[in-house]
Amino acid sequence: MLFSPLDLIGFLIFILLIFMLPWFLRVRALSSINSFAFELEEMVEQTKKSLIKICNEKGVPDKDPSESLENFLEFFVVTPVDLDPNGIMRKYERILSLGEERFKRMAQVIAPKADGEWRSNIVMTLKAVLSINGVAKMVRHNLELAKKTGNIQILLMLQMNLPMIMRIVKAQYDGSHAFSEGKPVGDGLGPLVAGELLKGLSREDLHKMDDMVVSEIQINKRNVIVARAEGPGARLGKVGKVVTSIIKERNIKRVITVDASAKLEGEKTGTVAEGIGVVIGGPGVDKWMIEEELLKEDLQVDAVIVKMSPEEAISPMTEDILKSSEKAVNVIKNAVLESEEGSDVLIVGVGNSCGIPNTVEDLSMIKTKKPIKNEKKRAINGHFK
Repeated sequence: MLFSPLDLIGFLIFILLIFMLPWFLRVRALSSINSFAFELEEMVEQTKKSLIKICNEKGVPDKDPSESLENFLEFFVVTPVDLDPNGIMRKYERILSLGEERFKRMAQVIAPKADGEWRSNIVMTLKAVLSINGVAKMVRHNLELAKKTGNIQILLMLQMNLPMIMRIVKAQYDGSHAFSEGKPVGDGLGPLVAGELLKGLSREDLHKMDDMVVSEIQINKRNVIVARAEGPGARLGKVGKVVTSIIKERNIKRVITVDASAKLEGEKTGTVAEGIGVVIGGPGVDKWMIEEELLKEDLQVDAVIVKMSPEEAISPMTEDILKSSEKAVNVIKNAVLESEEGSDVLIVGVGNSCGIPNTVEDLSMIKTKKPIKNEKKRAINGHFK
């Protein structure tokens, strides 16, 4: 059977595609990932510049903090061995505590004259720089590894995951600027709600405990103890340690935790939901400490969450999240009424206190991210502008 010239040409093109397609995919992926890698590295440089700027303005160091910062970018925390799970949470608690102390010492070095609030902002900005730098290094590592080995699978997996990675990193990048400017982020919802409950109290009414403030108020003849991270500096506070201490000291019958929580795609930002349990994010040490105390005491544990995307939680607070705090306050007050009159109720506002004063007298004073008219997220070769 004879082949026509068109059949031969088609066959040759088919053979050519078999050999050329992997090369084409590799070149395309390399170009896209290389552009992403440069964009991530530029974000690292910009966040470093922002951090150095506030160190010079607020901390007035004797020498340029750039060298100390560069050295600290390689800081790491080794997780404890978990082959024997007995006592693992105590080990995590100690390791995390040591890590936090190291960050505070570093902030003292690069911004020695900054006050307590700005030093907290510097610590949180420093964490954001390390986080973005870590992602940039991993992307660069996989890119260079794929170049050396010619492994197209590494390139394709990295290329497929980069849009999701960039969404989170872009939010962290925006969040780092919020920390460096002392503005609230979405994760500040918990302290914001607690601050609204503390409205009208004086500074003397607030007691400081391990980077948190605690005070007592009355809600319909119930004794309500409110605890939250100290503001307006960027702090998370030692929630587990403070809450367990309060439970032991007072005859607490109900604990209500309020925090930001990840929403599903399609859900509306700012939706308030109620549940049962301890709602605290992070590595789980604080949550474990409180749950251990629940086993010893006859406690009712309620949770109030305000839904938002992970990106919204770590980027500047939006107007929708700010407004949702009022609804969350009403939900909490109704939950308090479920306790008997005269009983002690503990409300814990979980989250980052950056830009949120200890008592929130007026929501209009909270600086939120201004919406841009006709704002659209555009994906250009995988880049979000």
